[in-house]
Amino acid sequence: MTEIYYEDQTGWSNEDYLYLHRYLHRWFFYYKKYEDIILSIDLNRVSKETKVLIYCIIKYYHYEFMFTKYKNLQSLENTEPLTEKLILDDRTKQADDIYKVMNVVY
Repeated sequence: MTEIYYEDQTGWSNEDYLYLHRYLHRWFFYYKKYEDIILSIDLNRVSKETKVLIYCIIKYYHYEFMFTKYKNLQSLENTEPLTEKLILDDRTKQADDIYKVMNVVY
């Protein structure tokens, strides 16, 4: 079974990306519990949107230490904003935070 973050995201809805975000959020927020999973993520196999979501989660919680603690996440330090807005929840008023900087509405 392919992990959700490795799936082809062509045609995904806002709800699909919101689910992905929640899925990733749990792992990164509780990073000590999910360290093995985090270490197994191959960023070469994930989409730009997934990279941006992981980056946003890390930056939002000020977990920048993850960029050095987890060598597989080092390249995320150079993550650039999405060119097209990714809307996770269109009922939300966008805050002035890392999500806005990265062109994600959450």
